[in-house]
Amino acid sequence: MHCLHVSNALARRYNPNLIHARNNTSKSFEAIGRKWGGRWVRLWLREQSHEVAKSCARQFECIVAQRIRRTLQIFHLYTKIWDEVALKSFVNIWRRRLGQNTRKYLFGAAGVSAYNWDRERIPDNELHRYSKELTDIYQLRENTVTCAKCHLRLVIDVTQSGVKYCQCHGAKPALASVQNGNGDQWQPFIERQDMIMWRKEEPESGGLYAYKVYGSFPDVSAEDFLHVQVDVEYRKEWDPTARHLEVIDTDPSTESCLDHRSEIVYWEMIWPRLFANRDYVFQRRWLIDKEEGLIVIVSRTSDHPKAPLRPDTHRVSTYWSYMVIKPYTEFDQPGIEFGLTYFDDPGVNIPSAVTTWVAMSVLSFLDKGVPDFLCRMRKATLDYQSRKSNDAKSAMVNIVENQPIVLETCSDSSVSDVGYVSEVKENTETPKEKGDEEPKSERSDKKERRAENTEDKAEDKRESVMGPTPDEERGFLHYFLPSRLFT
Repeated sequence: MHCLHVSNALARRYNPNLIHARNNTSKSFEAIGRKWGGRWVRLWLREQSHEVAKSCARQFECIVAQRIRRTLQIFHLYTKIWDEVALKSFVNIWRRRLGQNTRKYLFGAAGVSAYNWDRERIPDNELHRYSKELTDIYQLRENTVTCAKCHLRLVIDVTQSGVKYCQCHGAKPALASVQNGNGDQWQPFIERQDMIMWRKEEPESGGLYAYKVYGSFPDVSAEDFLHVQVDVEYRKEWDPTARHLEVIDTDPSTESCLDHRSEIVYWEMIWPRLFANRDYVFQRRWLIDKEEGLIVIVSRTSDHPKAPLRPDTHRVSTYWSYMVIKPYTEFDQPGIEFGLTYFDDPGVNIPSAVTTWVAMSVLSFLDKGVPDFLCRMRKATLDYQSRKSNDAKSAMVNIVENQPIVLETCSDSSVSDVGYVSEVKENTETPKEKGDEEPKSERSDKKERRAENTEDKAEDKRESVMGPTPDEERGFLHYFLPSRLFT
């Protein structure tokens, strides 16, 4: 049986006819499969197309949703990472700021002033160091703006009336810098009436200059010149650039002193358009040295918890100045000469031409500024004397008006004295008060007083003829009435 199967298998395997028949049969089955399979697939797709489309849409939505979710996860991840980095950077910045200005923030939040005057006060030796400043300016003037042949003045920029200038052949303006005894390079800059200015480039300042001014004012006194600078209320009246000015702190050890004072000043200066206003916080100390016959004023920038930084102004962080005032004779007599040296960094990078314009046009506070400022300060000093006299007159009028005079005398004498006081008040009235219309009742009262005065005068004449009255026989002191002594 097995042999039959093996023989049949071999015959089918190696018989060409059987192989060809088998191949044809397989091909026919394949053709039939392709024919009926394709038709079946088409029929199936036609019947199930809606379900197939829904399945494909669900699959597509699932894939798209997965991709979007993954994208959002990545976005949130990187956003969180960058937020943490930014937060850490912000915290580090404020940590450094708090570390640098911890004292300022703490005292500013507490609202108390804890300025350490013992440590920050301008020392005495610095004040006395400038006592030879005018002597150095004399030498500087001799070396820079004086002719070596005729010893007359050389022209700096323009000539001034009342000054004899050098007429030597070949004499040139003193424009070259000359080194004085202190090793400073000062160059003559400008000359104005009764003033000469030098300047030198300050090292490590980016091309900014320090200025030195020598002036001689024969018509102002040293005391008034000092008070005009330290009186901040009066400064607000004559300085148009002072937008805000006040003394925010005073050294407790000098509050009751009349010949020296240390204080912290805040000042906001109005700058031209396109520039932010500049504000200064500086310590100012002045001293009246009667032994040397000098007044010394020293100022320099400082920090104070009562004057924090403001966003609408630019804080000037570098400023210093010193002024020496010497009277011709006495402190209260007209005639002074002074030397002023100052430097400040306004904190803006501008061309040198604009820097010069700013130095010539924009005024600075306290010993700062150039000729325009000093001329205005000179005029303000002259007005300060008249202001003091007007204040004294107004104070006298207030005393007369506000303090009634009570006399223990006869009625006639008291009436005459009251009439005299009314005449004093009428003479001390200002033109504005005289020009005001008076009520009719006041006019009638004045007429009655005048009539009474005339009657008193007539009575006095009669008494002089008839002799002394019993009241006048009381003694010599009765004659010197308090009203007459006061008048």
